[in-house]
Amino acid sequence: MSAPDGKSAHMSTSMDLQSRVLHAYVAVQHLGHGRPILEIAEEVGLSRFTVSRMVKRARELKLVEVRATLGDPVDITLSTQLASQFSLRSALAVAVSGTTEDDVRGAIAAVTAKFLRDNVKDGDIIGATPGRTMVRASRLVDSLPTADVVQLTGVGNSRVEDGVEAALNLGRASSGETYPLYAPFLADRQTTSTMLTHPSLQRTLQRFRRISQAFLTIGGWPDSSLLATQVSDYGDEHLVKDVVAELGSTLLDADGRDVNALDGRLIGISSAELQAIPQRVAIGGGAGKHDAVLAVLRSGLADVVITDVESARYALERDGAVA
Repeated sequence: MSAPDGKSAHMSTSMDLQSRVLHAYVAVQHLGHGRPILEIAEEVGLSRFTVSRMVKRARELKLVEVRATLGDPVDITLSTQLASQFSLRSALAVAVSGTTEDDVRGAIAAVTAKFLRDNVKDGDIIGATPGRTMVRASRLVDSLPTADVVQLTGVGNSRVEDGVEAALNLGRASSGETYPLYAPFLADRQTTSTMLTHPSLQRTLQRFRRISQAFLTIGGWPDSSLLATQVSDYGDEHLVKDVVAELGSTLLDADGRDVNALDGRLIGISSAELQAIPQRVAIGGGAGKHDAVLAVLRSGLADVVITDVESARYALERDGAVA
């Protein structure tokens, strides 16, 4: 906490030096050292109401600064606004030093990895989607409390073994049982129906109802989603023209409403199963996912959102909040 100079100093020129020192002192004692207003008031011989006003006035005149020292690249103001605007349990708006999609993914993945380490508890059953940001985050987690890990959707990559990496990495870190989904995310209805009867898939699917925390990457349609690419490969873009996002296997329009265009063709957790999970963490951001992040926020499917500051600002502005 310090007294700034420059333009801020000119705001307090109408107050004499002695008054400025006293205002700065009571503010530092209360804000910096956590002393009660009443205790400071008794020390300086003023009423607690006067001291309270002095603290407020010291901040208005920038006689003192209060700065966050989190050590993590999270914008506390945007995070708090986002959580309040969309009735979230919490939000983390991540500041990104670079401008590329890889920079954004890496920054969000790093904060997601820390969130995992901070929040996973012994006995948890963790659900995770195989998205690219989740894979990056899983590579940064060396150790977790003992927990089982369940993959929440089939794979969007052409190489199935790459798509199960997030679940396998988290399983190794937590030393629990791991339940991957060695299956494509999208197929025709007959193939999907046949695959869902396979015992190995059933073992995973049956655990959806027992998950305590779910970590789901946000897919941005049409250009920032592996699932959207698969839909395009099938030539079915016309079926999903209203889709702007996916979370798990739930497709969303711009207002956050479910779009059921691919019912019976997706392998993964349903919207009803997702809503039954006690904590749902949505992860993703970047220029190609602005509308997708907003759709997820509007959907009510997420309790916690980890995104970048630009996506957070976009969501707040589009939803009528002042960022």
